[in-house]
Amino acid sequence: MQLIRIGKALSLIALLSGCASSGQNSPTARSISFDEAMAFERSLETQETPAAKSVKMLFTQPVNKSEPCKLVTTQEQLNRSNFRAYWDGQCQDGYAYGLGRDIAISDTHHAEEITIYGQDGSNANAPTVTYDFVNNSVMYSVRGNRIPEGIYYGESITNGLNGFGISYSAGKIDDQGHNLFIQSSPFSSTRVFVNTDNTIAYRFTDNSTLPVVNPTAPNFLVETLDAKTTQPGGIIIARYGNGQVRHFKLTEGQPEPVVLPQEYINVVNQKYNAVLQAQAEANTIIDRAKQVEREYLYKACNGKHSIEGLDSNTYTKICSWRDQFKEPYQQALKEYTEKLEQLKQTAQNAEQQRKIQQQIALQQRMINQQQSSQALQALGEFGQQLQQSGMQMQQYYMNQPPPPVVPLTSPGNNQINCVTAGVVTNCRY
Repeated sequence: MQLIRIGKALSLIALLSGCASSGQNSPTARSISFDEAMAFERSLETQETPAAKSVKMLFTQPVNKSEPCKLVTTQEQLNRSNFRAYWDGQCQDGYAYGLGRDIAISDTHHAEEITIYGQDGSNANAPTVTYDFVNNSVMYSVRGNRIPEGIYYGESITNGLNGFGISYSAGKIDDQGHNLFIQSSPFSSTRVFVNTDNTIAYRFTDNSTLPVVNPTAPNFLVETLDAKTTQPGGIIIARYGNGQVRHFKLTEGQPEPVVLPQEYINVVNQKYNAVLQAQAEANTIIDRAKQVEREYLYKACNGKHSIEGLDSNTYTKICSWRDQFKEPYQQALKEYTEKLEQLKQTAQNAEQQRKIQQQIALQQRMINQQQSSQALQALGEFGQQLQQSGMQMQQYYMNQPPPPVVPLTSPGNNQINCVTAGVVTNCRY
């Protein structure tokens, strides 16, 4: 059996729906050029990347076949202690052939693969379903002509001290390792979209379906990362619960508010849309792998088949393996649903509080405006009263008769008599 290791998904950093665009930015944000925005990506492009290595096909002989029946394997499996392989299918011209199941077991691993082999023992371009019973994972894929090229849909299960969890990944990878995929979980509202090659990764973290408790927290993030170290650098675009979009440039790990040029935003949109297209393609093609699985399980799980040298429990494990996860799955789904309902209620309460605060603020503004208006009105009325009072006083004085004027001459004979006594002289009419 030949196992394809698709690559480890990048870890989540924050919450993020839709593609970010230029929007309401900080008043202090400076506009940057396309060259400055692309500086991080271009610095990574200059790094040397190892050339893709061709993988030599290796084969092993199934222990349950007496006739020559070469079965594809890997050096990793051949190196494992007590490794043995079984083939539940036909053989033709010395190779495993047609629809069947490859069972690979050692002291440290147990993997099984449902696939279709051609005349040369290759299953390139064939639908494949790979089970890893040690790591609790299933991978549906349709492989290309060159490893690791293919379309895939993966399911990974964890069930331990930290609880039960499932993560799904779907995407497309080419022969150069350019990988476009989406990660999600039935127990999380977060979806991660990744567009990565050997040097640069664009990560889109979407948490927009989660109820908004804090409108100032981001619910969609766009990040550029070093694909080798998974460390972010360059540009970050954040969209918040209140709809605001802000752009940042990381300089020595510190975010600086900036305004991105539309040319760079177009690049980001193209990267995001490419992941969506890969997911749509994967959903269509993976149906072929699921159909092959149904057809094989119909044969292997009817109680009429077995493999010589392999006990019945091991042979039929593929038929009932998922049953062990039914109860913890339902319990985890119940807990997640309850938390989601609580979060929805918290979000509703927070929204009501925001509305109340907005109403209080609006009422206070109205009161302040009313008080200001009343003060201005009172001041105006007082001014009018002063003006009216002044006009009344002016009118009063204007309407008063002029005071009498006492004549300087006597009404008599107009003579003045003066008597001098020493140095004092008195005069009268």
